[in-house]
Amino acid sequence: MQFKLPRPLWALALLLPLACKDPDTLSVQTQAQRFQAKLEEGRNQLANGQPEQAAKAFSEASGLQPDSAEALLLLAEARRREGNSQASILALKQAMSLNPAEAPVIKRRIAESHERDGRLSEAIAVLLELRDADELGDVDILKLAHLQTLEGQHQEAFQTLERIQRERPDDVDAKVVEAEILLAKGDEVLATKLMDRLLEEQPGLTAARVLRARYFLQSGYAEYAEQDLAQVQGEDATQPEFVALKARVLSSLGRHADADVVLTGAVARYPQNADLLARLAETKLLQGQQTEALSLVERALKVQPDTARAFYVRARARESQGDVRQAKENYGYALDANPRFAPALSRMWRLHQQDGEQDRALIAVERLVDLGEASLEEKVALADLYAKTRTKLDRGLKLIGEALKQDPANPEFLDIQKELKKALPRKKASGPVIIRGSRR
Repeated sequence: MQFKLPRPLWALALLLPLACKDPDTLSVQTQAQRFQAKLEEGRNQLANGQPEQAAKAFSEASGLQPDSAEALLLLAEARRREGNSQASILALKQAMSLNPAEAPVIKRRIAESHERDGRLSEAIAVLLELRDADELGDVDILKLAHLQTLEGQHQEAFQTLERIQRERPDDVDAKVVEAEILLAKGDEVLATKLMDRLLEEQPGLTAARVLRARYFLQSGYAEYAEQDLAQVQGEDATQPEFVALKARVLSSLGRHADADVVLTGAVARYPQNADLLARLAETKLLQGQQTEALSLVERALKVQPDTARAFYVRARARESQGDVRQAKENYGYALDANPRFAPALSRMWRLHQQDGEQDRALIAVERLVDLGEASLEEKVALADLYAKTRTKLDRGLKLIGEALKQDPANPEFLDIQKELKKALPRKKASGPVIIRGSRR
């Protein structure tokens, strides 16, 4: 029969090493053990898909060791997974103050958080800090140039891209961003040639595939855009920017219910992304679900009070109710938040034209064309306004010429071209001028 120590003596044997230490040392060791236990508990909760419980454990661990950056970084990840971006960024900033040596890595995580939530200007600001401190790798350099392009900062994007182009002129990923900038600037011929060449050489190049899909959609070929997007799989297909584009394509094809499904899943994944919330609201509105749409608008504005798309959706709702004044007001709020917001400009010029405000309509649709966001219909409308106001006639002829390439026999296009040509100033006759004398 195996001999066993009585339980009190057995417990005493384990406690003897601790009893030999002074109370302060014992307290520190006990606290360290509790700290590690809380970290392990939090990691297990994260692994089991319980970010709220994980955040609680990491928060308690941080309280046990307030100078631990590790606990704060884990807390930031838990907050991110539970959809609380602001709390996540706060934890990251606290961790950065405790461990300045890790600042570049933490700042990149902050930039990623801003981007996931659709706060592109904030993401750009953080990445610019890192770029100017020469702490950005190539992947982040390309990301910064891409975000700058989305925000209309074309020249700045080229400057950001310059380092990679100088060191590796044939870098494929840099070529994709270059094509994106060219397309945004309106250099469609160069951009499309570059996109097509890249995809011929590398059919699996996701960034080029998505860029060409965006170009097809803008050009009125949503079915081709859908074909390109269908070839993107995996994690790339879950990113907010991709989901937003896919939803736009589906809506353009009249498949609003499909767009609803895609956006609903994305909102569940990124609950703090105000742009996705507003896009889902727009999809609800297109399906006639106005109450649900306006509820989502309020959610988006609560997350981000200056969300241009949320104001835009509210304006569309007011316009559908026949309240043009409120519609214009909310489109104006959208453009105050983002002067480059194309959907608001697209609606605003039409309302101005309906109200007989021809000059205002011209300014709005002209801005849309300058942004490279105008549809063929809008380019034709601008050419027509140039003809009616007898301004920028050469540009009007160029725009209507593009339209006629797609539909050479269109009577409306031909009439606009005729009016533009008629408004051109007559050329003065060249050659020697004979001055005839008068009879006396």
